[in-house]
Amino acid sequence: MKRAGYLWFLLMLTFTVSAQQARQRSKVIIVRPDAAGEIPLRGHLYHFADSSGQLSLKQVFDRQQAGQFQPTTSLTNRQDFGYNTTAVHWLYFELEAPNDGPQQSRLMLEIEYANLDELQLTEVGDGRILTAGPTGDRFLYSQRPYQNNNYVFPIRLRSRSGVPAARVGYFLRVKQPHAVLSFFIRLWNRPAFVASDRTEYFLWGIYVGIICIVLVLNMVMLLALRDWIYLWYSLYLHFMTMHLFSDAGLGFQYLWPTAPRLNEFLPVYLYVWAGMVAQTTFMQYFIHQNRHTSRVYRWVNAFKIFVTAALVGVIGVQWLKVPGREEYMYQLVSVSTSLFVPVIAVLTIMSLVEASRRERKKVSGKRNGETMVRFYSYALAVQFTGYMVVAIMNFCQAQGWPLPFDVETYVVLGITVIADLVFFTYGLTYRYSRAKQHNQQLELDLLNSRQVAQQQVIASLQDESQRLAQDLHDDIGPLLATAKGYLSRLARTDQVTPLQQAQILIDEAADELRTLSHQLLPKQLDQTSLVNAIAEAARKAGIRGVPVQFVSLGVVRPLGSQREQLLFSLAIQLIRNAQKHPDATEVIVQLLYHEEQLNLSVEDDGQPTNWGETDGANLRAKADLLKADLLIDATESGNSVMVSLMIPDTIPA
Repeated sequence: MKRAGYLWFLLMLTFTVSAQQARQRSKVIIVRPDAAGEIPLRGHLYHFADSSGQLSLKQVFDRQQAGQFQPTTSLTNRQDFGYNTTAVHWLYFELEAPNDGPQQSRLMLEIEYANLDELQLTEVGDGRILTAGPTGDRFLYSQRPYQNNNYVFPIRLRSRSGVPAARVGYFLRVKQPHAVLSFFIRLWNRPAFVASDRTEYFLWGIYVGIICIVLVLNMVMLLALRDWIYLWYSLYLHFMTMHLFSDAGLGFQYLWPTAPRLNEFLPVYLYVWAGMVAQTTFMQYFIHQNRHTSRVYRWVNAFKIFVTAALVGVIGVQWLKVPGREEYMYQLVSVSTSLFVPVIAVLTIMSLVEASRRERKKVSGKRNGETMVRFYSYALAVQFTGYMVVAIMNFCQAQGWPLPFDVETYVVLGITVIADLVFFTYGLTYRYSRAKQHNQQLELDLLNSRQVAQQQVIASLQDESQRLAQDLHDDIGPLLATAKGYLSRLARTDQVTPLQQAQILIDEAADELRTLSHQLLPKQLDQTSLVNAIAEAARKAGIRGVPVQFVSLGVVRPLGSQREQLLFSLAIQLIRNAQKHPDATEVIVQLLYHEEQLNLSVEDDGQPTNWGETDGANLRAKADLLKADLLIDATESGNSVMVSLMIPDTIPA
C-alpha cells in the first residue's frame, strides 16, 4: 500500500511539472503578419487580482515575474470574475512576431463590454513601456484609443529579418468596484476586426431602422385613432431599445459622449424598469383590463407605482450624489431587477388567465377577446424565455462561473425584442382590423336603425294624413254641404247678391277641401301608379290657379308605398309653391324614369324667389327621408327644383 501511495505521488508530481512546462510554452502567441480572422487567446491569458487596488505597474510586473499570475480557466473568450468589491484585476499575455522579414502586424485587442469603469493597457517589451488609457465609461468617450462602442486597443508588432524575435508582454488593468465583472476579450487581425465591426454596425442599423419605422407608424395610429395603446407600445420599444443601446455602448457613443456621469445612473437597469412600467400598461390596454373587469388590476397598478417610485428614487440618489452610493447602488439595483422580473411574470400570467376566463363567459366577441389574449401569451412566452436566459447568464457572471458559449446578454434581449415586435405588431394589426369591423357593424346597425325610424316616421305621417283626410271628408265636408243647402233655399226665395256670393265661396271651399283631402291621401296611389296620381293632382291644381303642365317619360318602376307617398307629397308641395311665385304664368312638372334613377322636376317662369326657412327645411327633410338629392335654382328666367333618387332593385316593404 505504501509503494502504491509513493507511485501515485510520483505520478501526480510528474503531471504537475509537465503541466507547468506546458503552460510556460503556451504562454507566448506567435503572430504572423498574414494572420487572418480572430487570434485565439484561450490558454494564453493569465490573471491576477489586486485585492488592495493600490499596486503600481512595477509591483504588478514583479508579481508576474514571480509567477503569481494564474492561467484563466474560462472555456470561452468571456472572463468572469464574479461580484467585485474593491479589487483591481490584471490580465497578462505575450505576443511574438516572427523574424523572417521586415514586416508589421497590426492587431486589435477588443474588450467587449461597454459598461466597465476603467481600463488601461500597458505594453512592456523591446526595451520600452507604452500605456494606452485610461479609458472607461467614467471617462469622456473621446479618450478611447479607438472609436468604437466597445473598448478597442490597437497593437503593432514589428519583426526584423535576422534578429531574434522579441516577446512583448501586455498588462490589461480592469477596475469595476462594487459590481459584477464579466467581459469578452478578443484579439483580432485588423482587417478582420474592421470587417466584423462593420457587419455589427450594419445589423444595428437594420434594427434601428425597423424600430424607427414601427415607432413612426405607432405615432400615426395614435394621432389618427386617439388610442393610447400605441403610445405605450412605442414607449416600451423605446425603453427596451435604449436598454440595448446602453448595454452595447451605443448610447454612450452616440447620445451622451460628453456626459460620462450619466453612466453612473446605471441606465442599463433603469431602462428595463421603465420598460416594465410601459409593458404592463400596454398589456392592460391590449387585453382590456380595467378596475371594473379585473381583480388583478389593482395589483398591477401597485407594481407599476412601486417600480416608478424606485426609478425616481435611484435617479434622485445619483443626482444628489448621496455619500456611499457607490458601495450599494449597483447591487441594490441589480437585485431589485432580478426580483421585478418574476413579479411582473406572475402578474402578467394572472392577468392573462383572468382575461381568458372573462372572454369565455361572453356570448359575443368571444373569438376576438381570446385571440388577443393568445397573441399576448405567445409574446409573453418568448419574452420570458429570453429573460430567463439572461437571468441565468447574469447569475453565472455574479458567481464567477464560466459559461460554455460566447453570447452577450444584449444579443439575447435584442432577439427577444424582435420576436415581441413581430407578435405585438401583428396583434395590434389584428386588434385594429377587428375594431374597424366592429365600428363598421355599429355604423351598419345605426344605419338600419335610422332606416327603420324613417320608415316609422313615414308610416306615422301616412296614418296622420289618412286620419286628417278622413276627418275633413267626413266632418267638415258634410257641414259645408248642409250650409250650402240652407243658402240655396234662401237664394230661391230671396235673390240677394251676398247670398249668391256666399254660395259661390262655399262651393270653392268644398272644392278646395276635396283637393286637400285628395292630396293628403290620394286614392290613386292605392289604385294606380305614382304617375297618374301626380298627373291628376297637377290637373286639379291648374284648374284653380296657374296652369300646370305634367310630363312623364320612361318605364314606370315601383318605389314602394312609403317612398311613393313621400314623393307625391313633395311634388304637391313644389307645385303649390311654384303657383305662388310672382308673375308665374306656367308650371311644368316632369317625372323622368331612368334605368337606375328617378328625377322629379318642377319649373315655373315667375320671378326668382328665395325659399323660406320653413319650406326649405321641410323639403330637405323629405329629401333626406327619400335619400334623394335636392337641387334648388332661381334665375331671371324662373325657378326650378329637381329631386333625384335611386330606384331600388328590390321594393322596400
